[in-house]
Amino acid sequence: MKQKEEAPGRSGEPMQGQNFSLSKCERCKCTELLSKRQKKVYDLLLTGKHSVTDITIALGYGDPRSYIRDIREKDITVNDEWIEKGEVRYKVYWIDRVTPVPLTNENIQTVGEIIQRDFKNLFERNHYDQ
Repeated sequence: MKQKEEAPGRSGEPMQGQNFSLSKCERCKCTELLSKRQKKVYDLLLTGKHSVTDITIALGYGDPRSYIRDIREKDITVNDEWIEKGEVRYKVYWIDRVTPVPLTNENIQTVGEIIQRDFKNLFERNHYDQ
């Protein structure tokens, strides 16, 4: 009888405590350390201003303020603002999208400059290795 083979890279132990989202992020390196729930709150706050009730309805989390606190502890800026409508007062949260750093003329190289810099090393033979 053939024994069952394990998938490569698995040690057979459950992966406890590893609910981190390690997907590549274009926005910021600090989002790689967010848990799955924190990442969902982060992604929702990127779409605009949301109250705690909006976040609870959209994601089904009981009290998302703790996730916002945890996101802030990881040096991600979460903006907030108090809204007053009549006798009701509540806070909305949002995250501004990170804008890419504009390129300046000092750090742009032409294709010709790159080829001239690296081309001579392409075909150089090291006679000492033979």
